Amino acid sequence: MKDLHGFLGSWNKVLKDVIENSYVVNNLNIINVRYKYNRPMHPSQVDVFNAFKYCPYDKLSVVILGQDPYHDSNATGLAFANPADTNKLSPSLQVIKDTVIRTVYKGSDYNFDPTLISWARQGVLLLNVALTSEGDKPLTNIKYWQDFTEGVLRKLSEINSGIIYCLWGKYADSFSIFINSNSNTILRYNHPAYSIYQGIPWECNHFIKINEYLKNFNNKTIIW
Repeated sequence: MKDLHGFLGSWNKVLKDVIENSYVVNNLNIINVRYKYNRPMHPSQVDVFNAFKYCPYDKLSVVILGQDPYHDSNATGLAFANPADTNKLSPSLQVIKDTVIRTVYKGSDYNFDPTLISWARQGVLLLNVALTSEGDKPLTNIKYWQDFTEGVLRKLSEINSGIIYCLWGKYADSFSIFINSNSNTILRYNHPAYSIYQGIPWECNHFIKINEYLKNFNNKTIIW
C-alpha cells in the first residue's frame, strides 16, 4: 500500500487530501508493518482498497457502510462480499442474499453475485469502517482506520449531494456525524450479523428504498 494512488483508481483526485493526511499516513504505515510480518491479516494486502477499485467515482450513488472484513479467506476488500469460487456464503452475505430475494425479487431465486462487484460497478461503494481485520477477532484494526473513513465521508459530504448512505450496525452508525444529512439520505439498520446472533429475520428494506429514491432522483435503479 506504499503507492496508495495505484490502488484508488478514479478516486485519486477526490481523496488526495485524505490519503496525504499525516494521521492517515502514519496509520497506513502501521498496517503495512502488520502485513509485512505475516500477521493473519484480512483481506490480502492487494485487495484492501477494492471497494474503491470496483466502484467508479463518477457512478457513485450509494454507500453501504459495514464494520470490518471477514476474519478468514472470504474477505475480498468489498464489504460483505465473498470470492467468486466460495463454496458457502459467509453468514452475513447469506442474510443479505436472503433479504434481497425476499424484498426485491418477492421470493424468486436469481443469479446472485457473491463478489458484489456487479453492485460496485453500478455505483455502490461497499465500505467497511475498518478496511482490515487481524486474526479472528473483530475490530482489531478499527483505530487505524478511523481517520481514513472519517476523511472519506467528510470529503464525500463536501463535494457530493444526493448520495444514499446505508449504515448497518452501531459502528457504522457512529460515523453518521461525518455525513451531511441535509443534502444526502441516511438509512440505518442493524448489521446483518445481528439477526444471526438473535435468531431473527433481517427485515432491512434498504434495497427497495434505495431504488425508490434513485428512480425519483435520476430515474435509475440498482440491479441487485
